[in-house]
Amino acid sequence: MQSRSNPTLSPRAELRATTLVYLAGFTYHIGLSGTLILVPFYALHLGFDLDALGVIIASQAVLGLFLRLFAGAISDRFGERWVLLVSFAATVVGAAVIGASSTFWPLILGQTFLGISRATYWTATQSYCSRISPANSGTILGRMSSSRTAGDVIGAVFVGFIIGSMGYASAWMTIVALGSVGLVGSLALPVLPRKDALRGFKQALAPIPSLARSPSMAMAGVTSFVASASMIIAVILLVPYLRELGYGEFEVGTLRTYGSMGSVGIGIIFGRIVAKTGQTTLYTLTLGATGIIMFAFPIFGTAIPIILMLSYGILYGILSPLYPLTASTYSPQEQRGVAMAYVGLYWGVAQIAVPASFGVIAANVGLRDSFWFAGFMFISFALAMPILFRLLTNNYRPPTSTESSRAA
Repeated sequence: MQSRSNPTLSPRAELRATTLVYLAGFTYHIGLSGTLILVPFYALHLGFDLDALGVIIASQAVLGLFLRLFAGAISDRFGERWVLLVSFAATVVGAAVIGASSTFWPLILGQTFLGISRATYWTATQSYCSRISPANSGTILGRMSSSRTAGDVIGAVFVGFIIGSMGYASAWMTIVALGSVGLVGSLALPVLPRKDALRGFKQALAPIPSLARSPSMAMAGVTSFVASASMIIAVILLVPYLRELGYGEFEVGTLRTYGSMGSVGIGIIFGRIVAKTGQTTLYTLTLGATGIIMFAFPIFGTAIPIILMLSYGILYGILSPLYPLTASTYSPQEQRGVAMAYVGLYWGVAQIAVPASFGVIAANVGLRDSFWFAGFMFISFALAMPILFRLLTNNYRPPTSTESSRAA
């Protein structure tokens, strides 16, 4: 039975929901930021070369790629907090496996669990934030990005300090502890009201074919891919490059913290920025600037690393909430979990393709010259955005309530 009303949270319940989901993002990203420097440093510490490092980093996205749609369907069917429970549990298992490993395949296994965690986490939190208050989704997604990157600020420098002072085993146990805290905290998230009555799992997956055929959702997927590429470049190129320049684990963690600080500040005012520029212009400017920053690293990386990392963080801080906002713009609210999962497939493809490709490039042409390839990639994305947006979204028509009900 379908309800014709569109239920909303009371102001007090909305405050509780936003506060708790921001805290969940903050906690999760302390651990995520830690793993983004832990994995490459640990693999290099164990003696793996850049080719193998690219495969290890990419492996986290393979299984998670196929789980995103199911995570979205479960979010739509049972609620996002159950998916978050799975996400934090997978973090605990993955960190424990890697912390006890020193050979290639156990590292791949641990990375696979971390990939499951990331795939389910992104889907659930983006869906949850977009549904708390649909009219304010840009503001909530931007502030969620700030809370996540605040966790990044702490996580990068904190885990870098633990590696330097207590070793890798203690660092991985810290990730296990953080995942355990998030596992318990997820239970406190309030269940969001829904326009629809609860549906079967098969019905929750039913919108996928129509989403896959939608040019507008393809556009949202492309934006997800480029945002993912921006994020993963820091792992496959920046961390090894900074290590090559002579920086230790703590120094690299500190430099990544400057990048996270830029993301925190921009996320707070993200809603205002996108309201003034529009999505197309903001994508074009941000991706173009990201390409310029990639060009600047091999030239000025030793002279002004803090400025470059801060600038890079600001740009990623825009892309991080921008692509789920695009997905939210071009999908019905009652199908938001599956829609976020669908664009997450594009995110996952980038998580596999970019590190694997740039691992090979770096191994053959060197880390320094690899930044030129990255710069041209982002400049190409920037030039393509105005054309793709106009081509894929011009004919978008929001579904009526009747059409949404039939799709469900």
